[in-house]
Amino acid sequence: MKPTREQLQQRYREALERSLQAYARLDEKEWAKKASEHWTAKEHLAYLTSGAEDELLVVTRQQLAGEPMKVDGFETRQDAIEFNRQGVAKVVGLSAPELLARMKSAYEQHISMMDGLTEEELDKPAMNPNWDRPGTMRDLFCAGYGFLAQQYQQIRRVAKRKLPHWLDGGPPERTNFHLDRVFNYMPLIFRGDRAEDMQAIYLFTMEGPGGGEWRLKMSNGRAECEDGAGFEHDVEIKTKPEHWMDLSSGDLNPPMAIMTRKVKLGGNAGLAMKLSELFGAGE
Repeated sequence: MKPTREQLQQRYREALERSLQAYARLDEKEWAKKASEHWTAKEHLAYLTSGAEDELLVVTRQQLAGEPMKVDGFETRQDAIEFNRQGVAKVVGLSAPELLARMKSAYEQHISMMDGLTEEELDKPAMNPNWDRPGTMRDLFCAGYGFLAQQYQQIRRVAKRKLPHWLDGGPPERTNFHLDRVFNYMPLIFRGDRAEDMQAIYLFTMEGPGGGEWRLKMSNGRAECEDGAGFEHDVEIKTKPEHWMDLSSGDLNPPMAIMTRKVKLGGNAGLAMKLSELFGAGE
């Protein structure tokens, strides 16, 4: 179920505040540590900042004004890696406090762009250079929320004792909101060019508080998400919400997750192994 403007703004603001409070606990040594294969924690913070300033805000302003989407240096999805690299390089020389201040300002601006928008306006078509096909204005704001959560999970790797898991400590409603946004956003970043002849139905069963079922249908190079309860499927991926997020962020290795029963597969397990190549911006 799509969130109302009030619900989305509330969760988006919560996500920003949670991120800022967590990052304030990190010291210079932790910011300098490797948080992923390619970037330090500070570089991920620079990515959060430049991504909001150079892409999210630019595209959202254009789409709200009814203008064609145009992001310099980001014409197609294949440009994403280099565009992001240049964005990080542009601001990473700033101190962590300076980056945090710019990040806070950028996301507050993005959240405030929803002020006064009607539900009908949020449902108007919109586009983003990362997407496989047009979505809606609501999806653009959901992208900002999702970006905060995604990068938080990367940054927390340098200090897991200080920074709780994104899905820890909140009510089930917050977990369900996050999952619903993730699965409904997946069709937009689906790599249709890699699945033109693919016909498959994935059922994602998230067990525990805040969980649920979502079904992803892939056909003719497109993907669609809908409530999965009680429907047919070709493969079922059953896990807990936090494990699914860890799989998505690379914190959990898929084969090991299956071996340890953190993830259970039903139906055509081979389809589950294809998921990683069907989503994402770069080559």
